[in-house]
Amino acid sequence: MKTIIQSNTSRRARWLTTAAGAVLATTLFGPAAWAQQTPSPQSGEAAQTEEDGDVASVEDIVVTAVGTNISGVKPVGSETVTLSREEILRTGVSNVADAVRTLPQVKNLGDFREGGTQGSYNSQQGNAINLRGLGAQATLTLVDGHRLVATGAASNFTEANQVPLAAVERVEVIADGASALYGSDAVAGVVNYVLRKDFEGVEASLRVTNQTGGVEYSPSFTTGKMWGDLGGMGGGNVLLAYEYTSRDAYLRSENPLLMQDLTRYGGPDNRLNGTTATVSGPANIYVQNADGSQNPTLPRAGAYTYYGLPTGANVGLSASDLLLNRPNLTDSAEYTDYVGEQKKHQLSLFANQQFGRHIEGFLQASYSKRETYSRSLASVNQNVTLSPFLFDAAGNVTATPNPYYISGIPGVAPGANLNVQYSGIKDFGTSNFNNYSETYSITAGFRALLPFDWKMDASYTFGRDEACNYCQTGLNLNPTALQYRINTGDINPLSSTSLSDAQLSTLLGDNIQSSGNGLDDIVVKFNGPLFDLPGGTVRAAFGGERNEAYNYNVNGANRTALNAFEFDTTEATSKLDRTIWSAFGELYVPLIGPEMGVPLVQSLIVDAAVRYDDYSDVGNTTNPKIGVTLDVTDTFSLRGSWGTSFRAPSLPDVNLFAYSSSFGFPSSNSDPRVTNGFLNLPGAGLTLANVGLVLGSNPDLKPEEATNWSFGGDLELGDFTFNATYYNISYTGRIASPDALGAYQAGLYPDYRGFAANIIPINNPTTCSNADLTTSDPLLQQYLGRTLLYGGIPDFCAVNVLIDQRNTNLAATRQDGIDASVFYDRRFGELSVNASLAASWTMSNEQQVVEGQPFEDRLGFYSTPIEWRGRASLGANWREFSGNLFVNYTGGYTNDLAVDSLGSSITPQKVDAWVTADATLAYATEFRAPAGGFVKGLRASLTIQNLTDEDPPIVITSQSVFNGSYSHPYGRTFSAQLTASF
Repeated sequence: MKTIIQSNTSRRARWLTTAAGAVLATTLFGPAAWAQQTPSPQSGEAAQTEEDGDVASVEDIVVTAVGTNISGVKPVGSETVTLSREEILRTGVSNVADAVRTLPQVKNLGDFREGGTQGSYNSQQGNAINLRGLGAQATLTLVDGHRLVATGAASNFTEANQVPLAAVERVEVIADGASALYGSDAVAGVVNYVLRKDFEGVEASLRVTNQTGGVEYSPSFTTGKMWGDLGGMGGGNVLLAYEYTSRDAYLRSENPLLMQDLTRYGGPDNRLNGTTATVSGPANIYVQNADGSQNPTLPRAGAYTYYGLPTGANVGLSASDLLLNRPNLTDSAEYTDYVGEQKKHQLSLFANQQFGRHIEGFLQASYSKRETYSRSLASVNQNVTLSPFLFDAAGNVTATPNPYYISGIPGVAPGANLNVQYSGIKDFGTSNFNNYSETYSITAGFRALLPFDWKMDASYTFGRDEACNYCQTGLNLNPTALQYRINTGDINPLSSTSLSDAQLSTLLGDNIQSSGNGLDDIVVKFNGPLFDLPGGTVRAAFGGERNEAYNYNVNGANRTALNAFEFDTTEATSKLDRTIWSAFGELYVPLIGPEMGVPLVQSLIVDAAVRYDDYSDVGNTTNPKIGVTLDVTDTFSLRGSWGTSFRAPSLPDVNLFAYSSSFGFPSSNSDPRVTNGFLNLPGAGLTLANVGLVLGSNPDLKPEEATNWSFGGDLELGDFTFNATYYNISYTGRIASPDALGAYQAGLYPDYRGFAANIIPINNPTTCSNADLTTSDPLLQQYLGRTLLYGGIPDFCAVNVLIDQRNTNLAATRQDGIDASVFYDRRFGELSVNASLAASWTMSNEQQVVEGQPFEDRLGFYSTPIEWRGRASLGANWREFSGNLFVNYTGGYTNDLAVDSLGSSITPQKVDAWVTADATLAYATEFRAPAGGFVKGLRASLTIQNLTDEDPPIVITSQSVFNGSYSHPYGRTFSAQLTASF
């Protein structure tokens, strides 16, 4: 990728006089919208030099082309894909994240559920980019080349929609490892949003988009001003852009693909599964069949018989009043949002000013606030027990008969508790989430022109994020308090009558998981020429960076029997800091230049970079990168690169106060090593199989590491341009939660599929007391003697098998593939035609689950990278009118999570490719005074996404019938936009 740099104020002025006419002449269309490279100078020359000793323009100051630290040279060896503003607009997307997702290299297409936090719950509904399908945290996101503060609680991610679309000049994407230049996270690649620097005037826009279930509208306002000499200091400019977005909620019941009952597609009815059910109105009673026989009427009930309760107060019922195998069920889709209602404010500011001939300063700031309101049934349905006798206030059983108890139910032993499915839908509806994320970032810096044409760049970024990631206010049902009120007889769980406000006050409360993240980043860099070779000038860059970050989490909920709110962690107790010191250097060497006249070689450039990062908590790492570009002719070039990259564990990954929980439960007799509830483990003997499970953060994590190499070429033949790149990634030490519980339950004795170290026999002494953790097995103390959210394991003395499923440096991935594209652009008089085709072919994707285990083929499965993604376009422009057609191809894969109508696993199923089409029509004109009055220009566009209303391929799993990573359920979507310039 090459960057054209405007070198001074007069050059900016000349650009402005022609920019509007040029944009209208091309009607915002060029070659393909996802892979067009910006025109550039030859490989061996600088993109632009300073004129008369002036400092280069602000674009050169704050935006170095992705892939180099040296001003005035393009990246060497790696291909950079550029999405210009015009190309983004003609796709009709509503935000910058969706613009990047049009790239075939992005292998996870779904919305916030698939791009957010590597599988962690993402109720704030943020977005992240996932290049190569290697995980969102393996892609580094920048604004004007600067790092951004992270968001999230249980796991960090960088919000992809950092800036309003109205503020973006272009997006630069490099799908190659780049830690030698940028440090952590740049494993799969880098996405850099470049703001509009040379905009002058006022622009107002309104975009309206429909989707099934609601409407999204987004007005925006942009203003910019440039000036020449200011008080003898020099020129400068300022840009301010604001965008507001309002999105309606999308209730799941609006679309049959999102229902719980999936039987119409051949899938399971998830309203009922074993002892779990979605209940509204009267409750259900379920009874385990003593002989283990399966329910003949309700196959999804398994070995349980169901009794539905009739409508009414349900006091003094007999067994004959119950409805055998006629449970009260509802579909959660009637109460749950697939996408919540959202209000979003985004603001971007950029300003720069020259201070004489040798110094120029800049300020770049962004602010974003996203508020999301989502309806959900989380915590509403609860399984409780109904005792034949009441309990006193201290929790002791009394001799007072329970007036709500039903005797004589078949299969229930005399005096045994009843298992009841209770629903709060009748009482308070849904457990609504009011989540938000508020982020701001300010970067201030300057460039100084030093002797011998060297330059100094210095910047400081101050970023803060506060988010409520899981916030239920007043509508979180406390199961402990509910059971307590049932035990004391204050609540009849069998009644279909709504509870009173007084009763609800004893059950409902808050459930909060909020977080804060901070970033203080100082970067100082020097770069300039060293000496001349026959092939050109050798250039170098070196510098350092100091990065300070913090993360804290506030967790709390109403949990006690008396419904008191308790904090697990607070800001003061959970805050974790990290300091990173970094040093980097880069050398650009033009070995051969055009003037040397070497046969079959126009130029040969070698670039070498290295970076050292020292973390205060997870160690240090050194990462080099070497790139080579060979221009064979003016129209044909070859390139290649090799380097290493890394991703440091995020602060929540190592912060025990971010997410660390434990659960206790008896092992299943289906485990082949369990007989009559007893388990034989090495070192533990024959013991009662009570399992303790520990999840969450792990302070012993180390950085993930990767080796990347690639080679490719570019060819221009007349009106055609061809690009192709082969890439290879070896990614080790990947942070993941080991499926030790799955291995244990599958009975993979004795090696547990490599998880033996995660399945730990526990020998609690006979003197163990649940009131004192120090009386337990020391091994158990190591895990439970720390902050554990959600109450921990109350009966830890009963635990004799501990399963450590915390995040660890577990997996490895080997992936290679080819990216290729072809572009065509031709003018026929007043008619301009362009066409393109781009594809990404993942040739192999092998995964090692545990170090030392063999690699397995994991390409083209439900939750792995798919083999093919592609996008084609055909566009035409005539005078003020233009039109474009896009065809999107998402390749087929294998559903290895396939189930039948009973939810039982079946043979993996083939999933067909998904092909959709998008179309955009636009009209753009420039007014001449006085015809347009104060309006200088106008652009109107209509975009239809999924033009033919193609349903996503049916992919039946235990919870869904489509794969949200590679498709979406929205159907045909219309978007209209009107933009006026003043």
